[in-house]
Amino acid sequence: MADPRFYDNRGPFALGALAAKLGAALSDGADPQALVNDVAAIGEAGLGDICFAETRRFANMLGDRTPSALIVSRAVAAEIGIGSVPHLIHPSPAQAFADTCRAFYPEAGRAVGPVGGAYVDPTAKLGEGVVIETGAVVGPGAEIGANTRLAANAFIGRGVCIGRDSYIGPSASVIYALLGDRVWANAGVRIGTDGFGFASGAGGHLKVPQLGRVIVQDDVEIGANSCIDRGALGDTVIGEGAKIDNLVQVAHNCQIGRRAILVAQVGLAGSVTVGDWSVLGGQVGVADHVVIGAQVRLAARSGVMKAIPAPGDYGGVPAQPIAGWRREMIAVRRLGKEVKRRDE
Repeated sequence: MADPRFYDNRGPFALGALAAKLGAALSDGADPQALVNDVAAIGEAGLGDICFAETRRFANMLGDRTPSALIVSRAVAAEIGIGSVPHLIHPSPAQAFADTCRAFYPEAGRAVGPVGGAYVDPTAKLGEGVVIETGAVVGPGAEIGANTRLAANAFIGRGVCIGRDSYIGPSASVIYALLGDRVWANAGVRIGTDGFGFASGAGGHLKVPQLGRVIVQDDVEIGANSCIDRGALGDTVIGEGAKIDNLVQVAHNCQIGRRAILVAQVGLAGSVTVGDWSVLGGQVGVADHVVIGAQVRLAARSGVMKAIPAPGDYGGVPAQPIAGWRREMIAVRRLGKEVKRRDE
């Protein structure tokens, strides 16, 4: 259950209204006026709660518990025979449950601090419903869209544009950047920082001015303490719906495709391209100027040294189709065992 010290519950909701909001169908005999008070994990749900079961294995976790409602697919409902428990039929129970959680807790994840004591430059433009918390700074010429929240000590630099319904977390900074609607930047995020550009010579390393921008499209989420460098001359672009985990480094002039996922501690060198719907597992490293195509999935700790144009699963260092990588790992393991036997 969500701890009320941290989360504000907007329920209860009538079962019929919730089904309409989710685009789900109510099971036969379910009372559309029955109230649901909260969301819960399937193994903890009780009277007044709603939970979900994506597979038969999930449904078996109910045991003798009787939640007020269960979200399931039609196939799972038919397979397990839910009986008297009212249920909502939806083709994607997990997504429907996520929408349910948002309905009950629309502010979840936003660190809410005191308002007042911020600095807003007189030339900045604020949309209706913008909330600026204590210690935040909004620079000259910046534009903040309606219903966006800037958390405590956030820094918004000169000329930055942020769209509607966005959230900039505590102590995050946004400079040299244009952000779309519903962008979520968690605590400590750095958007628009200097790219790592130096001209090296006998006298040392001369810093090259970074004169580009960062473009973050709609519905992007950026995890805590991740860094996105601005372009050296052109733009660094984060595509619509992309999700970036904590502690990720995106270097200057990278192009991240729509709905791509970068898991924790991914590191992209300069001018990397990641295609639409690609997934980079934890600690994946990508060399500069490498192009990764659409729908590529990279196993954790892979190292990408050259282009991967074709969709599919890859792994290893250097990254290769995952079947070949697994064969190599098996061969190395067998070789190690053989050497051990010889030594004994």
